[in-house]
Order: sequence, then C-alpha cells, then structure tokens
Amino acid sequence: MVSIRRLRSSRGFTLIEVVVAIVMLAFGVLASASLTAALMRSNSGVTNRTRAIEVAREKVEDLQSDLYFDIVSGNDAVTVGGITFNRSWSVAANTPATNLRQITLTVTWTDRQGSHTVSNQTIRGQ
Repeated sequence: MVSIRRLRSSRGFTLIEVVVAIVMLAFGVLASASLTAALMRSNSGVTNRTRAIEVAREKVEDLQSDLYFDIVSGNDAVTVGGITFNRSWSVAANTPATNLRQITLTVTWTDRQGSHTVSNQTIRGQ
C-alpha cells in the first residue's frame, strides 16, 4: 500500500492549476484574435488611402499633360477595388503668379470606417 505521506509529496499539477492555465491561455488567444482583427481593419484603411493617392496622381498627370488654356475646373468618379473615389479639381488662373495656374485636387471616398479626403495642390506654367 501507498502511504498518505507519499501521496502528499508526489509531484504534479492539480486540477485547479490546470484550469487556471487554460483560462489564462484562452484570454491570450482572444486578445491575439482581437488585435489581428484591428490590424486587418487598419490595413484596409491604408490600402484605400493608397488607392486614393494613386487616383489623384493619375488626374494630376492628365491635367499637367493638357494644354495650358484647356485646364479647367471639374469633377469625376473612379471605382477601384469596389470603392468609388470622387475627384474634384479647381483651377485658379494667374495664381500664385502671372501665367501660372494653381490646381487643387480633392479625392473623397466612403468605406466601412467612414468618409475620407485626400487633397493635392500643383502649379502648371504656361
């Protein structure tokens, strides 16, 4: 027979220790899952902002390639990756100096995180 003293001195984990360890592990896994979801939402926002900057860059290149007197204010919309980017541009003649045109381009879009805006200014000479 095994003596009581021997049972008390045996090494191992109790049921309570195992349950506490499982609960702590579960909290860690849940925190990691929550962080992963937040990072994925943040990455989506950065992707859309990059797309908006690219859409703005394309329009600036179009406006820069037009003849000086053909550059006028306007707006349009471009859809990229399922998101519609609304572009509007205004042209100010003789700004900041004579024979220069200041072009202000604004791109707006709405996604799951709300409404966003990116703006850009450029100057075109005659």
